[in-house]
Amino acid sequence: MDIKSKKEIRKEILQKRDLISEEEKKLIDEKIFNRLVNSDEYKKAKSIFAFVSFKSEVNTHKFIEYALSQGKTIGVPKIRKKEEGMEVFKIHSLSDLESGYFGVMEPIESCEKINKDNIDFILMPGAVFDEKGGRIGYGGGFYDKFLSDVKDSVPKIAIAYELQIIDSVPMEDYDIKIDGIITEKRVIKF
Repeated sequence: MDIKSKKEIRKEILQKRDLISEEEKKLIDEKIFNRLVNSDEYKKAKSIFAFVSFKSEVNTHKFIEYALSQGKTIGVPKIRKKEEGMEVFKIHSLSDLESGYFGVMEPIESCEKINKDNIDFILMPGAVFDEKGGRIGYGGGFYDKFLSDVKDSVPKIAIAYELQIIDSVPMEDYDIKIDGIITEKRVIKF
């Protein structure tokens, strides 16, 4: 059997994800949004760490605005140098964002830093997932490093398109598993 590398799997799945039409993406994103805001993890959360969607990722802008309107604290990532990793900053609206690392929207410098110990729900990005909690990110290792000292009790839930789920993701010792995935078709918890 030909075992593909993470890089090959990532490239293949992202090419498929990029082919979703804008119209179809809006419909699918709405289904995922509804499943997400109705999840127990979201309902219980007070302080959420959410990624800011980029390119063909499931759109998180509506989710961020909704969570803020519900009085939840929203922290978003800011990438520092590779050695320094990622930090979380509180935003009050999407206007607190500016283009940052690789063009991804990040919090402006005046935003307040959040201690990761105060986060009680993490919305995870990723390129590829499996039904056992495996995840392939975008190759920077920022989330694995960030999550390495986050309490196990904090739910790490990914949002993704069904086409991003494969049978098995190759995992390394340093890879952090997620606790669930929400797609347009189902909610998977591990």
